[in-house]
Amino acid sequence: MSEFEAQARKLFDALAFSADEGRFHLPHAEAGGLSSWSSAYHALALAEFDPKLAAEELRTLFAVCQNEAGLVAASVEAAAAGTAGGVSPMILPPVAAFAAARLAKRHGDEYRELLESATRQLDAIWGERLPSDTDLPVILHPFESGTPDSPLFDDLVAGDGEDRDDEVASLARSAGACGYDPERALRAGHAFVVEDPCFCGWFLLALEAARDAWDRLGATDQLRKFEIRSRMIAEAIADRLWSDQDQIFVGFDRARGQSLRVVTSAGLLPAASQALAEDGRGRQAVARYLAPGGSAFWGTHGISFNPIVRGPRTLGVQTHWRGNAASPVVQFWARLALERVGRDSDASVIRDQLGGVIESAGPCEWYDAVSGEPGGASPHGHASLICALAS
Repeated sequence: MSEFEAQARKLFDALAFSADEGRFHLPHAEAGGLSSWSSAYHALALAEFDPKLAAEELRTLFAVCQNEAGLVAASVEAAAAGTAGGVSPMILPPVAAFAAARLAKRHGDEYRELLESATRQLDAIWGERLPSDTDLPVILHPFESGTPDSPLFDDLVAGDGEDRDDEVASLARSAGACGYDPERALRAGHAFVVEDPCFCGWFLLALEAARDAWDRLGATDQLRKFEIRSRMIAEAIADRLWSDQDQIFVGFDRARGQSLRVVTSAGLLPAASQALAEDGRGRQAVARYLAPGGSAFWGTHGISFNPIVRGPRTLGVQTHWRGNAASPVVQFWARLALERVGRDSDASVIRDQLGGVIESAGPCEWYDAVSGEPGGASPHGHASLICALAS
């Protein structure tokens, strides 16, 4: 067992929780329920050395967070008590569907039921989050991106500090009044209807993974469905989210009909797809933004979510999605993109860099990509080991 595996198992044991629905892992030591975003990344890492435990994680996630329509809630606060209370009306990028499909692709029919749950999630997103006049799903609140404080949303979420918090809360009320329905949101003038590169990228990755998994299981109808849908989403991402000038995937504001041309590493997620790598745009993005020694994102201690600002800066002004912060999740995204274009050795460098800062500074929420200084809360440190393991 490697050192990473040993540390991960120790943290996994410490964060494990049992509810009526099954066993899962808390996002951090003080969490009061299940986070579908965190739990899905747990499953991705666990799959590398304990597929059965990864499957248990996903079974619990779907049991607790998936509704009758198939959508997976961002979180369930009261999951630990085995109740249905505290279910978030928001969703998140379908990382869980991706993780489940990868398990089924690797191990076959043993995990068919997880692939079926993943298929229900992807079908629900297709049916409930794609406005009738576009082929891309939309998010209706910054939290649904998984990158809630991204600079990508600065033109849509006014203010900072308490003012920004008030605006975020107002957007939640507005989205709730629309029932988190894109068509109603557009008609009502809801201010946040966004085609987001993180959400759309994960959707495409999950569609492709489900296609490949159903292909292995010999399910021709499902295979054809996901072939068609993944091709449609890839073409729509290329058409709507690709920035020729920046050579990366950005966002699109459906409410105002304009591109959100802000460069972040979330724009590398679509580049990790098979279709967009073959199309050429994915390779362009990886070549420009993940070039060793010459990348806007790649510092001596990892991949930053934002283009790196070099020179003196105060660590305290940074947050998870601001400044030079290099979170373990972003390292995983970059590795997916590099591996897609065959640059496995560079992907290994990112893994080694992450291992280095974990060893020197301990498992933390994020690190400065230039200095390596840790930031955020140590209870989130498990994510460092999760994404160091996941591949």
